[in-house]
Amino acid sequence: MGYDIQHDTIYTHDRYTYFYELELADFLDDLPFYRKHLPEPPATILELGCGTGRLGRALAKAGYQVTGIDLSHPMLRQALAKQSADNGNPSYCCMDMTQIGLSNSFDAVIIPYNTINLLTGAGEIDRCLQQIRPLLGKDGRLLMQLFVPTKEHANRAEKKQFQFMIFDRPNGSKVIKEILKWQEADTTLINLKETFRIRYQPDKVNEDWQYDYQILGINYAAWLEKLATAKFTVKAAYGDYQLTPFIAGEHATLLLAAAENRPCQP
Repeated sequence: MGYDIQHDTIYTHDRYTYFYELELADFLDDLPFYRKHLPEPPATILELGCGTGRLGRALAKAGYQVTGIDLSHPMLRQALAKQSADNGNPSYCCMDMTQIGLSNSFDAVIIPYNTINLLTGAGEIDRCLQQIRPLLGKDGRLLMQLFVPTKEHANRAEKKQFQFMIFDRPNGSKVIKEILKWQEADTTLINLKETFRIRYQPDKVNEDWQYDYQILGINYAAWLEKLATAKFTVKAAYGDYQLTPFIAGEHATLLLAAAENRPCQP
């Protein structure tokens, strides 16, 4: 039996927020990286692309003062709904990370879980990095997780790659996530088509939802160049959540700790 696929967007609808929470609500494998390189609490942190607040809540609970921004109203509504007295209550703003309208100074800026790879427009990453610099106080730190293509990815860049995941829900339904990924010829853009198939018990109508978007797939050297242009110096680079030193061409995950270049004082 076939089902009509309903198209949604990753920014504006509650349904995508539901799928996001299904996969990432309890994900904290990246927390040790941030704790290792953040100043001690109660340091101030700006999180770009905070989603539903899963990382910001963990950091606030540890004593940090967290401000999160995201472009998605549904994500931020979910983040606010999860506020509680024991998690430090991060502050949230609906804001584009390429147009940061804040004048505060922060001890650190974090961009988690490949969020910056979503900036695929011309000059968007450069604008984002340039806007971060004035927001960092003395000895401020920039911490990011990036996707970078591996040698294997480069060898089959234009071939479509398929993955799937299955989530069991308490109500007896299943959500099947299918991911189709391929790279545009002669570009650094990677296409993703995510289909979520909700399979209920026999008394309910099943649903299929589809999301199409792109991410930027530039290599390690290109990221270093962008950071240098924005006057940041890389202090540490890891290839996984166990903080293994990053190896270009082998690791698809890149956890970067950087600091702003500042002129030496006489």
